[in-house]
Amino acid sequence: MKVSRIIYILATLFVAACSGRAKVIPDKDLVNIFHDAFIANAYMTEANINQDSILLYEPIFKRYGYTMNDLQHTLTTINERKSSRISDIMHDVNDRLDRESKMEQRKMIVLDTIDNLAKRTYTRTMYSDTLIRVKELRDTNKLRISLKDLVEGEYTVSFDYLIDTLDENRNSRVEAYLVIDDTTNALRHTMMLSRFREAKYSRKFKADTQHKELYVNMYYHPNNEESKLPDITIRNFQIVRVLPTEVSVDSLYHEQLNISIINHEMMTAFTRDTVKIVEPQDTTLLEEQPHEEKDSIALRTN
Repeated sequence: MKVSRIIYILATLFVAACSGRAKVIPDKDLVNIFHDAFIANAYMTEANINQDSILLYEPIFKRYGYTMNDLQHTLTTINERKSSRISDIMHDVNDRLDRESKMEQRKMIVLDTIDNLAKRTYTRTMYSDTLIRVKELRDTNKLRISLKDLVEGEYTVSFDYLIDTLDENRNSRVEAYLVIDDTTNALRHTMMLSRFREAKYSRKFKADTQHKELYVNMYYHPNNEESKLPDITIRNFQIVRVLPTEVSVDSLYHEQLNISIINHEMMTAFTRDTVKIVEPQDTTLLEEQPHEEKDSIALRTN
């Protein structure tokens, strides 16, 4: 709402002004009154309150020691003064509001930067495997990954894949889902895999306190279909965890300034270095090796 609109609203309320001897409001206080009236009207607009009432402005006048009658008298006589005009007052109010708006925008940019820095700082790769090759049915269990004991946050599952021409299956798919305490599946996502060309899979899962496991099966077939000879290569498999913004920001403040916004001791388990990397290997030539668990990482082998 423009300042001129506020002046118009106040002018329509002059009939409600009390009579009596009025004071002339100095320009500085007049700027403050119009500024605060603008903020009050902006709040009313945001809150969907459609009401112009003297009750809204009386506390503003009282804050600076004036009444509606004083404002009426001041606006009636202001153009008679050589020192100032209403247009000058409006210009000063607009300049002040513009400066405050730019300052708030800068604050928001700084806060967004802190949020993004904190999230990047405490993002963790929970599991990483650079290469998995499967050409035998008995090796397909290597394409099933289970990440247990989840903490609240966003988990992104991604990998590149290629199903070769020697693969005998026709409806190969990927599935991923979260598991709740009672083993109920939640947010299950499936996708048909492309054949004979390189492609990519990526999916985000938002886990809360009820989710205890993230399960990924990179290569499965409907129950009514017989699984045949596979020939699939997986590259750059990753499960990346991003903590909630408030947890990341609290951890960043605690690390840099030793200031806790929330219970830091409860959150220390969220910020451990949990990177698990599996070196490239051809899984058709090597016997399956046990993967060391680290930060609740486990492979499903059945």
